[in-house]
Amino acid sequence: MSLFTASTAYARPSLTARTRLITLGLIAAVVVSSFLGRYDAEIVGFRVRVEQVVPLLLAGWMLVHPVLRGAFFRALRHPVPLVYAAFVLWNVVTTLLFSPSLTWSASILIWLVIDLLMLVSMMALAEGADLAARLGRLSVAPWALVGFAAYAVANLTRGQVALGTDFDYLYEVYVARVTAIEANIYASVLIFWTLLTITRRGIGRWEIAAVAVAVPLGLVASQTRTAVFSLVLGLGIFAVFTLFSLRSSWRERITRILPAGILIATLVVTYGIIAAMGGTAPADRTLPATASPSASVSTSPTGTAPSPAPTREPDPTNPEQQNKIGDVDFVGGTIGFRLEVAGLAAQEMKGINLWLGNGTNTFGLRHEQPGTPGISGHIIMLPVQVLYDGGIVGLGLLVLFFVTVFVCVPRKRKPVAAGLLASYLLSATLTSMFWFAVTWILIAVLLRPLTEDERDLDRV
Repeated sequence: MSLFTASTAYARPSLTARTRLITLGLIAAVVVSSFLGRYDAEIVGFRVRVEQVVPLLLAGWMLVHPVLRGAFFRALRHPVPLVYAAFVLWNVVTTLLFSPSLTWSASILIWLVIDLLMLVSMMALAEGADLAARLGRLSVAPWALVGFAAYAVANLTRGQVALGTDFDYLYEVYVARVTAIEANIYASVLIFWTLLTITRRGIGRWEIAAVAVAVPLGLVASQTRTAVFSLVLGLGIFAVFTLFSLRSSWRERITRILPAGILIATLVVTYGIIAAMGGTAPADRTLPATASPSASVSTSPTGTAPSPAPTREPDPTNPEQQNKIGDVDFVGGTIGFRLEVAGLAAQEMKGINLWLGNGTNTFGLRHEQPGTPGISGHIIMLPVQVLYDGGIVGLGLLVLFFVTVFVCVPRKRKPVAAGLLASYLLSATLTSMFWFAVTWILIAVLLRPLTEDERDLDRV
């Protein structure tokens, strides 16, 4: 176990039954709220999500309770929250220096602070982090199957029943998002918890089977290529790290990675079948000027980008129109869109702004969204966005943050951490995952001390 983890976080204080019940109930509510990104309300001119409000309740409870307050401030001194706090502080500095609208920037700055409070709260108690891990693991198969059901119903009824889906204008297909803000986020939440589940020590055969069947169906429902690549990457790195870093016998190492191998096999087979069914995708994957594909292009973290209602129905009998998951196009479509956004961002990454940034969340103040005139632009690639907002200094702090996470993970969990962090960084490069609650829950779960079950398995 990391010395930092043992000494400054994940306390096990003696709590009364009532305090323990309230605290674990709030932690469970934080985990549940991380799945509810679709739901928000306007407060003082800002769109505030459920997943932002619930963590404030948890942090407030810990700060007012004398026993929990000590655990909270000890967790705050852990290297990972400290580095992230430095990243948040730098965003404040560069915003004060360069942002043309402090109000506009505040919508993200406040979100970053909430994320810091959530991370510290989830790291304060070992029992709370263990509970979050169990809840996330139990969500995997249901989250995937509900998404697939929503996807199937919406497309078979041509949108007459479209609960839990969005309409993708580029491919004219309904894609699953369930209660997430959009399909990319739905799929990302699914693959992150899948990685932690399938790589768990002592996972049972029935759980392996449920994950291996349900997860590929969930990814088909999301029609999200990024998630497929991210999951395979994460599982592959976990397998390689396990094979060459553990000191056990080769048989034990192969047994350790076998569940991940089974999932890779079912995922590759499912992906291959779906991709082959599509035939040749249409050459024109440019975005109509009046459309905003909610599942193909992430919405702004501030929730300000509107998603218009579908103007045409999907055609389930035309596989060429719907072969999104098998269409990898570097010229048009979403990849071309991202390259265009990066080109626009590069216009202000010069001189002092390259080093210090342009201020948090300011891209939309200078650029419209490509393909959607009148809509403020947003960068959905984490490294590009951080470089634009905080410059090389901000990007350096972000890199330091992820390095610190990996260093502080308990040694026996490092293969899992390597796979999950690699998968996360790929997903965050192509989506807006960094801002959402699941990020900080996952980090707290990764960093937590080894459980008794994990130690028992190691002794065996």
